[in-house]
Amino acid sequence: MQRSILLEAIAEGIGTFILVLFGVGSVAVSVWTGGLTLWPVSLMFALGVTLGVYASGKISGGHINPAVTLTMAVFTGFPWSKVGPYILGQFLGAVLAAVAIYLFYAGIVAHFEQGANLIRGEAGSQLSAMGLATYAPNPAFSGTTAEAFQQVSLLKWFMSEAFTTAILVFGVLYLTDQHNTSAPTANLAPFFIGLLVAALVAYEAPISMTAMNPARDLGPRVVAYIFGWGDMAFPGPRGGWWIPTIASCAGGMIAGAFYRGFYRQVFKIYDTEAPEWEKKP
Repeated sequence: MQRSILLEAIAEGIGTFILVLFGVGSVAVSVWTGGLTLWPVSLMFALGVTLGVYASGKISGGHINPAVTLTMAVFTGFPWSKVGPYILGQFLGAVLAAVAIYLFYAGIVAHFEQGANLIRGEAGSQLSAMGLATYAPNPAFSGTTAEAFQQVSLLKWFMSEAFTTAILVFGVLYLTDQHNTSAPTANLAPFFIGLLVAALVAYEAPISMTAMNPARDLGPRVVAYIFGWGDMAFPGPRGGWWIPTIASCAGGMIAGAFYRGFYRQVFKIYDTEAPEWEKKP
C-alpha cells in the first residue's frame, strides 16, 4: 500500500477520536455523574493526547489538532495541500467520538438533567451541554447566571484560550525540535506533550474549560446541537461558540511566530556552538 493523503487524514481522525473519547469523555463523566474531579479529568486528557499521537504519529505526524496543523503549515513548511484533509479528518474524528460518548451516556445525561431541573436547549442547560462543548466561565464552577458571565468577559475568554494554546504549541515545537538536544528521546515527546496538556487543563479549566483545539470543541458542539441543545450549542448562551476555534488558532500562530522567528535560532546556536565557558582554556 502506497502512502497517501487519505491514509494520513484517516490517521489524524483516529488520533483525534482517541483524544476526544478519553478527554471529552472524562468531562462527560465528571459533569453527568460527578465521578471525576478536575485533576483526573486533566490526566485523562493527557492519556488521550499521548495515545492519540502514538496512534497517528508514524503516519501523519500526530497533529490531532487543527491549530497545530495550521501552525506547522505557516511556520515549518508542512504542505498546504494536506491542511484541508488533516483538519477534516480531525473534525470527523472528534464528531464520531462525541457521538459515541453521547449515545452511551444518553440515559445518564437525561437523568442528570431531570435531577438538576434542566430543560435541554433552554437557558441554563449549558450545565449539561458542557459534557460535550466548552463554555466560559466553566458552568460547573461559576454557574450559568448573568452574574457568572461577568466573571469572564468574552475578551478574557478569547485571550485565555489563545494563551493556553500558545503554550501548548510552543511546547510541541520545542519538544520535537531536532536542535533541542535536551528534549526527551526514545519517542517520549508525546508523553510529555500529554503532561503539558494536563497541566494546562488543570490551570485553565475554571475559566473556559480549556479547549486548545478547534476539533475538540467544534466537533462535540455540533453533536450537542444535533442531540437537542440547539441554541446552547450554536450560537451558545453568550454567542461565543466561535471563540475556542478562532482563539486556539490565533494562539498557535503566536507561538509559531515566536518559536520559528526567535527561539529556534537559540537552539541552533547552542546546538552548533559550545557555550562560552567551555571555550575558555
